[in-house]
Amino acid sequence: MPDLISWGTTELAKLKDDMDRRFCALFEDFGRPKAMCPEGGIRVDASGDDWLVTCPLSGFEPEEVAVSVSGRVLSISAARERGAGGGSLRMARELTLPFAIEAAEAGFSGGTLTVRLRRQGLPPVRSIPVRKS
Repeated sequence: MPDLISWGTTELAKLKDDMDRRFCALFEDFGRPKAMCPEGGIRVDASGDDWLVTCPLSGFEPEEVAVSVSGRVLSISAARERGAGGGSLRMARELTLPFAIEAAEAGFSGGTLTVRLRRQGLPPVRSIPVRKS
């Protein structure tokens, strides 16, 4: 058995990513939007004091998309009825951020949702006197 090699976390992560890609590719033919697949998912970028979140939502219209913020959680959902006998198309994502959100604004253009978030300012530092016990 000298040919056996123990797999580390890197190899397992590669296998998981490959399986995720193959599973998503399987459902592309069934009308599942690419936004639901990991490689076409949410992107978060820092832009000065703001954070920019982009999410591809091809196949949806702006009125079918809902965005909400609660504390540190950004929720994005979209739903579309396909018509007579076609069922519905739904997508939902939640993103927990490492900071509280003070303000948010969203825009939808060319099948891509863009959400600009302003992180809540840190409370001022105050000094606390230490007294002898």
